[in-house]
Amino acid sequence: MGASNMAGTGTPVLHEYIKPDPKVLFLASGMKWTNSVVYYGAGMNPGQVFARHYAELYPDVTVGLVQCAKASMSLKEIEKGAPDSEVASNYDVTLAKIKGAMSSGTLKAILWHQGEINSSDPKYVDSLKVLVKNLRTDLKQPDLPFIVGELGRFDKSFTKFNELLSSAKTAIPLCAVASSEGLMDLGDKMNFSGCSVEVLGSRYLMEYLKLMKEKDLIATFKPTLDEITKKMLAKDAEWETIPNPAMTEGDTRPYGWDGKWMSRGSIDVIKDNVVFTSPPSSLKIESTTGPVSGSISQTLRNVAGKKIKISFKVTNSGFSSFVLSLTGMDSSMKQVFQKNLLSARRADDWTPYSIDVFVPTASVNTRLLINVSGDGRIWFDDFAIEKEAPPPGAELVANSTMTEGYDKPLEWTGIWTSEGSLKVSKDSKVFKSPPASLKIISDGGPVNGSVSQELKDVAGKKVRVKGWIKVTGLSKCSVGVGSFDSSWKMLKWGSIYYKELADGEEVDWVAFDKVVDVSPDAEKVNLSLGITGEGSAWFDDIEVGESKPAPKTPAPAK
Repeated sequence: MGASNMAGTGTPVLHEYIKPDPKVLFLASGMKWTNSVVYYGAGMNPGQVFARHYAELYPDVTVGLVQCAKASMSLKEIEKGAPDSEVASNYDVTLAKIKGAMSSGTLKAILWHQGEINSSDPKYVDSLKVLVKNLRTDLKQPDLPFIVGELGRFDKSFTKFNELLSSAKTAIPLCAVASSEGLMDLGDKMNFSGCSVEVLGSRYLMEYLKLMKEKDLIATFKPTLDEITKKMLAKDAEWETIPNPAMTEGDTRPYGWDGKWMSRGSIDVIKDNVVFTSPPSSLKIESTTGPVSGSISQTLRNVAGKKIKISFKVTNSGFSSFVLSLTGMDSSMKQVFQKNLLSARRADDWTPYSIDVFVPTASVNTRLLINVSGDGRIWFDDFAIEKEAPPPGAELVANSTMTEGYDKPLEWTGIWTSEGSLKVSKDSKVFKSPPASLKIISDGGPVNGSVSQELKDVAGKKVRVKGWIKVTGLSKCSVGVGSFDSSWKMLKWGSIYYKELADGEEVDWVAFDKVVDVSPDAEKVNLSLGITGEGSAWFDDIEVGESKPAPKTPAPAK
């Protein structure tokens, strides 16, 4: 039960974990048991890992998985009595699935991973306690083990939440907490990588064995857990940007290329040990049933907010076209970025390509896609991705000229209001510099709110913010830098621009330029563009850089 990490987002997945295990079943639609499989591109979840190792420890048992997790699920949405857009509530649907599974087996435990969306709630454990009590009562299992997983420690803003979560061990009977120490993310500061999911699921099982006081099995499983942890964390550490760039890893399919989507026909994705530009193998995509249209993909790590150079070699035989593209989602899994890097028809005798592209900061979950059309075969090899980090003191704000985005400027995703509502858009008609500006407008009446972008790695520093603003109809407008702790409590406000307007007064493109201090204790820092009243404000050419004192001129020698 829980949100995205328990639903299954862990990629890439090692080939030995993709194969179905006959001892592990999954409750599918229609309350039918099927083999549990980690599908390409779907990702692995801790429950699948738990079940696989549980079956190894209990060889006479067949394990059944009941998946009740859903991405972006809040605790409130799954509480008893909470409404859902469907006919039944999430709680009722979950209860029905578990009871249906219990008709053919014994319920052994509930695995829980959720909290990213509730990480600032100081009453979280109290609410979780109520949920557990209701589940145990309605399932008539007062001693049902309940195992919770920590949020990823890779995001420091979750530190206080994890400390709070540890109290569940004493607040809730027969409850344990699986540690996320040392685990890594996909680059989105939210979801665990495939290797880290393997470790986390194994830790869930160890906590279960401890709750059950299975001393012999604890002793048996500990060396396995230690080996899994050592192997998986080492594997994770190798993944700097793109896993398996030379296609050397994998069984029949290259490791890492685990995303697959088809709109027509079918393709095979093969680790080719015969045709390659660099030994021992290459990535081969082959149509299998005639003309196709589809793609394969993999996740790129740590590329958000960076300019990257993608290099590779390709040879095409038969496909009418192939396209290399990048697509990115923000932390809410909303697409914020899509760019075709290469569209070609011919590539003979290992044609080399090298492409530069900037990945928006908001694109925290970025995938590299190879799209093919037609009937044929194509090979890729020697992928390399170089990241160009900005030099110290360089631009800290993304999409400063508002050129990126469709109807809304990319990166300016934070919206806050204390009164009324507002709309933010990319205005291609009113701007200081072409082709567009960021426009904030009150929506249906007076508003007090802001649009913001998070600034990274600026805690304790001086930052210089400059740009342009145009205002009509509002009573107040502002620009500032807010420093916050992990619970979004304001630590410091650095005002860049502030103006109160008389009725009917307008501001026509006035510049702002100021240096402010960021709190050294800040865990989150936002550049905020605020409006109050009923009207519109436009912002353009916003620049943010680290401000350093000029070097002192040495005194002349006497």
